Amino acid sequence: MLRVVILAAFVCLAVGQSNNTKFPFCKLCKCETDDDVSANVTCTTDQRNYIFENSFWFNQSTNESYAYNALNFQNNQFLNLSYVFPKSNLTYLDLSNNAIYRISDGVFQNLQKMITLILSYNGLEMIHPDAFKGVYMEGMLMPLRSLKEIRLDHNKLHTLNQDLFEHCTDIEILDLSHNPIETIDHHTLLAIDSLPNLRELYLQYTEINTLPENMLHTPKYLRILDLSGNTRIDKIPNTLIQARSLEKFYLNNTGFVNLTEDNGFPEIPSLKTLHLCRNQHLSVIGQHSLSKLTGLEELRLSYNIDLSSIHPKALARSLNGGAVWPPIKKFYIEYNKIAYLDSDILSRWDTLSGLDIRENPWTCECENRWLIEDLLEYYLKIDEEGAKKVMCAAPIEMKSFSFYNLYEKKSHLRCLDLYGARPERDGPMLVGILAGVLIAIPAILFVFYAYHKRWFSICGICDNSPAAYSRRFYEQGASDDKL
Repeated sequence: MLRVVILAAFVCLAVGQSNNTKFPFCKLCKCETDDDVSANVTCTTDQRNYIFENSFWFNQSTNESYAYNALNFQNNQFLNLSYVFPKSNLTYLDLSNNAIYRISDGVFQNLQKMITLILSYNGLEMIHPDAFKGVYMEGMLMPLRSLKEIRLDHNKLHTLNQDLFEHCTDIEILDLSHNPIETIDHHTLLAIDSLPNLRELYLQYTEINTLPENMLHTPKYLRILDLSGNTRIDKIPNTLIQARSLEKFYLNNTGFVNLTEDNGFPEIPSLKTLHLCRNQHLSVIGQHSLSKLTGLEELRLSYNIDLSSIHPKALARSLNGGAVWPPIKKFYIEYNKIAYLDSDILSRWDTLSGLDIRENPWTCECENRWLIEDLLEYYLKIDEEGAKKVMCAAPIEMKSFSFYNLYEKKSHLRCLDLYGARPERDGPMLVGILAGVLIAIPAILFVFYAYHKRWFSICGICDNSPAAYSRRFYEQGASDDKL
């Protein structure tokens, strides 16, 4: 056993030395290799004294670049990034959390295989277009020809230079979230519109109140748009109707109070996923407010602390005298204030693959009977653990019951009468009335019987009828005869 341990230690040491020889950064940082062909390097400590040394990037005796695939340099105080990276075939470069406030021109020009560039969590206020300048290529403006994804989130950007992406027009993913943009001005608009192949755009927590007109006209391949965290947004941007390929839209933590047919969503047949969560003032999802999203498959309306009403026809679209619903597969409404839910909100509950209705103040009365008798059967198949946690909140007699308890007992919820009375609360009164009747009937019969038998002398005194007078007269005469 000892020999095996020693042998394993020697093997690890040999592999480590081999990695250190083939990939010098592995001497300083965590390193993952792919059969010694390429390496993914992660440096989370300050290595400024070594990162920019040429000996760590290429073999000076053969003048060949080391086969790094991904480099992650964090927690270095670069401040002014002026080092021109040597030629390398890396595809991923992460320079987040480095306090970078300025990027010199052309620092990435030799990274022509780079697909992803992460510049998150720095101090960037402005970025000059030539910061992304590449090398000369006929027919192109000194491009970074492979760059597809750039992350600029959590910086201090208020605006973008209109020519910022002139050297990398093939960008597909752009993240500008958590920057104090406030308003998408003309220069920023031109910069974004210069990306015709844009697929994903992240603008959450940028303090904007809307999107400019026609902003989504040029990026016709846009699939994902995230506007979450912008509490000044209280209506759907008009330009959304131009998002012809949009599939996922996130509008969480905004300023919406309600959604109606007038301020609801425009026609976006391509949209499949919609998240409207943590909107603190959203209280009503009105009629037809979501009906133009004809391709919607996932709807998440969660953690809206004031949301109490979803109209039965919020999703339904009128057509030829009937109604048509989108093909919803996932429906989430947990942690709201919804007490009642109409079964007509969706057309098919039995085809759902995702469902969550927990933590709502459900009223266990007639209107919600279908939730227990019909929906819970499907819910248990989708998420048994979640289904068993759905509780009744009213009436007070039902507060300790879960939907699952009632489902197992095959309980039938009683309906209110025409005037909204609650029969279940009339029990004590009905028992009192019945007891009173049962006591009163014998008492009345006894009184009549006693009266008939003249058991109480007071009855004769009070009786002034002719028959009573005659009885008293003859009774008196009979007494005198005996004398």
